[in-house]
Amino acid sequence: MFREPLYLLLALPLLALALAALAWASRRRKALAAALGEASTLRRLLPPQALRRRRWQAALRLCAMALLLLALAGPQWGVELVETTSSAQNVVVAVDVSLSMLSQDVKPDRLSRAKDELSLLIDGLKGARIGVIAFAGEPVAACPLTTDADAAKQLLQALDPNSAPVPGTGIGKAIRRAVGMLSPYSGEKTIVLLSDGEDHHTDPLGAAKEAAAAGVRIDTIGIGSPEGQPIPLRDASGALIGYKKDKSGATVISKLGEKDLAAIAQETGGRYYRSTPGASEALEIAQAATQAGSEGKSRGTTRRFKNHFMAPLAMAFLLLLAEWLIPETSGAPTLTALCLLALWPTGARAATAESHLRQGNKLYDAQKYQPALEQYGQAAAKSPRDARPIFNAGDALYRLERYDKAAEAFKSVAKGDSSAAARAGAYYNLGDSYFQQQDYASAVAAYRRALSLNPDDPDSRRNLAVALRFQRHPPPKRKKSGKNGNRQRQPQKPQPKDRSSNGGSKPPPPKPQPRDQMSKEDAERIMQAVSEREKAPRPARAARRKSETEEDW
Repeated sequence: MFREPLYLLLALPLLALALAALAWASRRRKALAAALGEASTLRRLLPPQALRRRRWQAALRLCAMALLLLALAGPQWGVELVETTSSAQNVVVAVDVSLSMLSQDVKPDRLSRAKDELSLLIDGLKGARIGVIAFAGEPVAACPLTTDADAAKQLLQALDPNSAPVPGTGIGKAIRRAVGMLSPYSGEKTIVLLSDGEDHHTDPLGAAKEAAAAGVRIDTIGIGSPEGQPIPLRDASGALIGYKKDKSGATVISKLGEKDLAAIAQETGGRYYRSTPGASEALEIAQAATQAGSEGKSRGTTRRFKNHFMAPLAMAFLLLLAEWLIPETSGAPTLTALCLLALWPTGARAATAESHLRQGNKLYDAQKYQPALEQYGQAAAKSPRDARPIFNAGDALYRLERYDKAAEAFKSVAKGDSSAAARAGAYYNLGDSYFQQQDYASAVAAYRRALSLNPDDPDSRRNLAVALRFQRHPPPKRKKSGKNGNRQRQPQKPQPKDRSSNGGSKPPPPKPQPRDQMSKEDAERIMQAVSEREKAPRPARAARRKSETEEDW
């Protein structure tokens, strides 16, 4: 059988077309020869075996073409057993989008902090099925369960208080909706609930008991402060027009309801966290969920046909090589040698980028950072897709105390398509560069990204704590300096074999991190959810359905 039988159907017309082209070329060649002189004269000028060799070349080309089409069709025979592993980790993120989440007792406001923290959590859950629920008085499924973490993050960032049609805070209803989303799936099931916790009308504790009976664990994150803050109201342009008031005309003070959130988590065997500026709780939840998911992965075997396309492909290559080696005249071997010599400078140019990179590393090790920077620049110009020269150039710039330029280089690598390890290192050094410029907020964000890509890195954790401390209690502005309490990571040198005695062969450039595959069903559910969200008009805040209670925040 064949994986792509369409190529077999195309084989006959394509081969016939190729044969017709060869026949036309032969007639055209004869017509040109007749125009040049008598046929008997031309036969004396050309070697008698030239025509025979030309026919052999045409036959080899046709056979190679037939074999290539056969390889493209994907011949398969025989069956092999393949081990399969299915993810057993299912997480629904439920985020409160009620009006109280606009309070600014955390900066810039509760909802913005919640979305940033949950984005960091999703980054740490790559490979898991992730869903997103937005809830106020009623829950809305913003994103169905999917393995496409990027899609989940995009839909999460689009949430605002108008995302839920009913005002209020219905934690119990959100829990029940999340349990319903998780029920069709097997394996580890977790709900991460982020709210300010003000709900006394939808029986959240009862919903938590139902979740525990269904085998669902709930981790809760409380956001806000026990003292509370008023709820700002803004017009369409974002200007402050006042603060939320209750029916009696008093200004509403929204406070963090930690007691209920802690009870919900305890009822299901989960944990309660209060949101912190460092978002360490998101990383801890992601790490625990990942560990539980890896322990609960289901393994099995499946049968699949063996692919055997390599055999016709190798034969086609050999036939093309044989056709190229058949000379039409005695001068052909000399021409072949000249062609090989013409290809030589190409290989030399390809090796130039690698030689600049090696020279730059030698100069860097000798603490000659400016010459090393020049070599890295030449290597980057020769090989723009290689992240190593840019990374090492950033480190040389850091050593030269040109922290702004170093940050640009590290940011380029961090946002590129390098491996997760390379991007984690780039974010780490980006944080160091920001720290040196006393931009502690940016340093904190960079260290968080490094930890999301490499949660086990103790240096990133340490530097994140230092940057958070300096962010809360910034020292007086200082002049540019080359030293501080941060330990600078050494540059990521080229792969070990680049510096060995193997002749300087170029190692492969950093490869992209494999992206999680998204099934057809997941894609259809996401597109349907997005379509429904786009079709439904977003009502003005005054037009939202009234809450079942008097409290609409």
